[in-house]
Amino acid sequence: MEEKSLSAQVYEKIKAGIISLKYPPGSVLKERELSESLGVSRTPVREAIQRLSQESWLVPGEGKRMQVRPVTIADVHEIIQIRNLVEYAALDDLLKNGEPRVAAGQLDSILNEMKSATEVYTLTTLDLKFHYLVVESMKNERLLRFWSTVQDEVLRMGLLMLKRKDRWGEVISEHERLVEMLWNKDAEKTRLAMKEHLENSYAALIRDPAGCLKN
Repeated sequence: MEEKSLSAQVYEKIKAGIISLKYPPGSVLKERELSESLGVSRTPVREAIQRLSQESWLVPGEGKRMQVRPVTIADVHEIIQIRNLVEYAALDDLLKNGEPRVAAGQLDSILNEMKSATEVYTLTTLDLKFHYLVVESMKNERLLRFWSTVQDEVLRMGLLMLKRKDRWGEVISEHERLVEMLWNKDAEKTRLAMKEHLENSYAALIRDPAGCLKN
């Protein structure tokens, strides 16, 4: 790593590890071990840990050791609730004021990539891209900025959910139905497809396939 902005680089690497589940929820992060694995001194690691703590990615654990913030059932509920509010609003706007078939074509292109995915991280990031496009179609910059603030949490939860590989096929099918109904400009069935997809995602997360959820 370059000396310039070293603590920022360390921060990005540790945060990426938290989101990608390299450092699972509840795992303890130790300065010395991080310093050795990243090949840096402990000072930038300490600064990165402090920043991640301020952002609530890390929380105090036993013996004052810092641990990756666990994912709770309340967290899952809040994120799905946010997704319901934002994605329904975006979908309604797209159906009423946008070009549903243009969007359906773009979403279908992402869906084809999802079908070819062989790694959970690839599938999950494509899923995130799919839903981001729906929100982006609303052309509401403030909403998009807000949406961007929860994307990292959505990604981490998506990775936890898709640990259960039989969910992969379900996710693909749910997205196929959403694209099909959008292409048909069937507002009621498009909304229903989104509702069922988000409800199924919530149920799959609550089943806790990664064994990481806390009450």
